[in-house]
Amino acid sequence: MKTKEMEFQKTFIEIKDSLLDFVFPPHCLLCDSFISSDETNDDSYPRNLVCRSCWDSLTILPHPFCPLCRSLLDKELRRCPKCPQSLPLSLNRSLGIFDPYYQTLIHHFKYSRKFSIGKNLGRRLGEILKKEEFAKDFDYIIPVPLHRSRKRERGYDQSRILAGEISKTVSIPLAEKILIRNKKTKDQTHLTVEERERNVRDAFAVRDSSLLWGKRVILVDDVMTTGATLQECAGVLKDAGAREVIGVTLVVVNP
Repeated sequence: MKTKEMEFQKTFIEIKDSLLDFVFPPHCLLCDSFISSDETNDDSYPRNLVCRSCWDSLTILPHPFCPLCRSLLDKELRRCPKCPQSLPLSLNRSLGIFDPYYQTLIHHFKYSRKFSIGKNLGRRLGEILKKEEFAKDFDYIIPVPLHRSRKRERGYDQSRILAGEISKTVSIPLAEKILIRNKKTKDQTHLTVEERERNVRDAFAVRDSSLLWGKRVILVDDVMTTGATLQECAGVLKDAGAREVIGVTLVVVNP
């Protein structure tokens, strides 16, 4: 009975979506051009939201980079030779640079419940990470968590969605319950570097340090601005026994 109900609901949704597309043809969020019907059947990018041309033209960073000086790192390097080796975060791998196109996509993903955008960006980032030799050495993928009150307001955790897609793509276990946010922090959009560091200080904790001992961790977030949040999380994870922590984000601001 449940199977028949699910099939009926799926058919109803498909008919409803088709009618909506007929009455209100989908337009690209980035260039406002009409999205043709053949494009809307392609699941390799966010169907009905972005045209193939805009999706394919998104900038892609060629290499991981140092989270401190933002220099791109050669393939054999796991740390920047010019920066302090004591930094908790070894390196960061981002899909692209925070330009107006990524800004629009991430905004719709985070605040308009356009989950297909986040899932497709997460899969694209996962495919890139999959080609990196260093990624094979890691044990867990951990999302930077939202505070429970903010998750309740928003209804979902965007970093968890990204981390889930990356985990499936690179076949590294998702460990979403190890790291928690125990303090509600201010929105960091208009904060200085120093204010961001103070804002996230002592905001995170580890549930069970025995799960982290000697492990290598990939830490996932949507945007890297100053790196304060990622560095704070990485420090907490390393203090709990993690051997190495790297960051993976959709975009980086002003590399």
